[in-house]
Amino acid sequence: MLKFFSSPLDPDAFVKKLKSFVDEEEIDPASPTQFSGQRPVIGRFDSRRFKLQRRVAIHWILWWLTPGQWFKPYVNGIVTAKNSGSRIELEGGTPISVKTIWGLVLLGTTGLIANWTAFSYPDNISHDPVHSAGDMLAGIILLNLAAGILLLLPAIGWLLTRYQLAEIVRELQRHLDLQQIE
Repeated sequence: MLKFFSSPLDPDAFVKKLKSFVDEEEIDPASPTQFSGQRPVIGRFDSRRFKLQRRVAIHWILWWLTPGQWFKPYVNGIVTAKNSGSRIELEGGTPISVKTIWGLVLLGTTGLIANWTAFSYPDNISHDPVHSAGDMLAGIILLNLAAGILLLLPAIGWLLTRYQLAEIVRELQRHLDLQQIE
């Protein structure tokens, strides 16, 4: 997601108003949502840059065990000065590093299983011909099972978090009187 907005507020006033309805990202292990405060949006601020995420409704220990946490989307924003106000650039989604690591896990796991199956077949057919076909079939089944699970987990993460980016943008528009720039 990449969206551009304009605001009648100058950049410093924009960030100040943004901080008024967004909880600062402060870890609180005693809180059921892991972060202190109760507001629906949590943010990290660096002068005119910010990173927002949605507060989850379930206990943080349970949330960390779901693919929703692993593929959690963030909204990164930059506020710049414009003639009579501010220009806001919002970019959101799951971080590229998470996607890259997950792609490497998928390729590494399936590649390892495929190579193990292919390279063990000549040895199996030479030393255990009775079970070699079964071993090859087991390798193919394991390959398909691993690939299916590793593709299903990001899909579950997407289903759990698919509305979070839109909810964060709606919160921003509701509180800050943002006008979308086409």
